Formats: sequence, C-alpha cells, structure tokens
Amino acid sequence: MTKRIEWIDTARGIGIILVVAGHANRGLIAAGVSSAPVWRTADLWLYTFHMPLFMLLAGLNILGSLRKGIDPFVRTKLWTVAYPYVLWSLIQGSVMVVLSGMTNGQTDWASLAKIGWQPVSPFWFLYALFVFMMLVAFVRNSIVLIALALTGLIASAFVSDDTLVHQILYQFSFFLIGVLGADTIKTLRLPWFLVIVFAILWVVFVQFLPVYGKAPYLTPTAVPAALAGIALTLALAQLPRGRMAAALVLVGQASMTIFVMHILATAGTRIFLLKAHAPLPPAAMFIVCTTAGVGGPLIAYLVLQRFGLLPVFGLLRPKQKTDKTMPLAASKHAM
Repeated sequence: MTKRIEWIDTARGIGIILVVAGHANRGLIAAGVSSAPVWRTADLWLYTFHMPLFMLLAGLNILGSLRKGIDPFVRTKLWTVAYPYVLWSLIQGSVMVVLSGMTNGQTDWASLAKIGWQPVSPFWFLYALFVFMMLVAFVRNSIVLIALALTGLIASAFVSDDTLVHQILYQFSFFLIGVLGADTIKTLRLPWFLVIVFAILWVVFVQFLPVYGKAPYLTPTAVPAALAGIALTLALAQLPRGRMAAALVLVGQASMTIFVMHILATAGTRIFLLKAHAPLPPAAMFIVCTTAGVGGPLIAYLVLQRFGLLPVFGLLRPKQKTDKTMPLAASKHAM
C-alpha cells in the first residue's frame, strides 16, 4: 500500500473545506439570504480553483494504482468511484424529492433515472473522475492524453453553461497534470513566502476572467487563476503544524465522506435555521452551514470507520487478500 503523504492530505482537507464553503455560499445566495455582491464575487473567485485542485489531487496516485494491473484498477474504481456515485446520487436525490419545495432546487423521481448521463449535483465530479480514470487506464499514452486534454480545454471556450460536458472538457487537463506530474508534486518543498507570491498571482489572474457566460471559471482564460490557486493551496498545506495539521489531515482523509454528505448537511442546516427564523446575519449563517457541512460528515466518517462500514457506503476500498503488482505495458510514450 502506498504510504500517505501528510501534507497532501492537508491539501485535501483545505480543498474539501473550500468545496463545502462554496456550496454553503451558493445555497444561501439561492435562498436569498446572502444578497450582497461580495458573496457572488467570493463564489466566482473560489470556483476558479477548488475543483481543479481536487482533480489534480485525484490524479496523483493513478499510475501507482495502475501498476497493479488494469483489472484490479478498474474493479477498485468501480467500488470507490462509480458505486458511491450511484449510491449517493440515489440517497441525496431521494431526500431532495421528499423535501421538494423546502430546498432551493426542484427534483422529481424521474430525474433519478437519468443519473447515467445527468448527475445530481454535486456528483458530476465523481462521474467525470471515473471517465478520466478509465481514459488514462485504457489509452496509456501520454502524448495522446495531452492532446485530448488540450483539445478539451480549447473546446471549453465555446461552451457557456455549467454542464457535465463542460466540466469534462475543462477539468481533464488538471487531472492529467496530477497524473503526469505526480512524482514532482509529491516531493515539492515549498518555502512559506511562496504563499504570498501565489496569493498575489491568484488575485491578479482572477481579474482576467471573462465577465460573460454562466461559468466563466470553466474557460481557458481561467487556467492561470486555477493554477495559482492550486499552487497557493499546496503551499498552505505545508505550513500547518501540531493540532491544526492533525485536524486538516483527518479532514483530508475523510474528504470523500464529506464530499458525498455535505450537501445534505449544509442544506439541512440552512433549512432548519430559516424555518426557526434564527436571527443570524449572512456571515454567521455561512459559518454555521459550512461548519455543519464539514463537521457532520466528519462525525459520520469516524462512526462508520469505527464499525468498519466505510466500504459498505463506497467510502473505502474493501480489504483484499492479495494485491499482486504488475508492470505497466511497455510503450514508447508510456507514462
């Protein structure tokens, strides 16, 4: 088994907190709670890099997993990506149908029959991730994959809506950077002052985002801001020490559980607060919803881990009796 790198888990921890914060913010905007322009600006800035970051991090261990052979790789990803996609889409979708009228979105039972091509938000990430993993596993040629990634990135400039196709076209480049740059990224040693440098670059590059379209953060123009935001997160991940580091590592290790459960937690908290007419300002609502979105699933993770139930819910690969290592197929341009 590959030894976990703590600062990578810290980066995942920071990343998943940003994902939860982004969805908590969007939920409050849609509910009319956060109406000030600053909240929409924060949404745009955050979405420039937090999902590209997760795509890059998801690519880091792909080649190591592929060394065990195609069949074990596919079986593992069916269990840890495809299965949780289906299971949690049905769970969240069912809750959304039952609570239809109380949530910001409208969902019906017919929508759940379309998850094969129309993911329930936010599970497009797992859908796209599985597509990327299978593409890398079966193409196995870095030049072809780079060509596909660049083609997708260029094509993303001609799509405006935030759709599954748009996400796949745009996000594959970041996943592939994680795959091909895994050895370099894992051995990075970033001095503290780069946090300031990358933060400045991110702020500068965000200014070049287009002001048109429904998803300006999914265009080639957003790539510099995405890369700067990713670099900033990786630099930040190497700073924490002591209890802060341990907490972020734990959150990072539980990131899959938090991801699949956080919408239920944030939306449920928001609905409760609004129904209770809690006298909280938007900033406080945001903090409470984000905290619930991270804390609730984290508690669930610890409970499921304690009773060995994580694999049942697709949140951990079941233990295997043997795990024979197989070499990658030889190729002139093999990764």
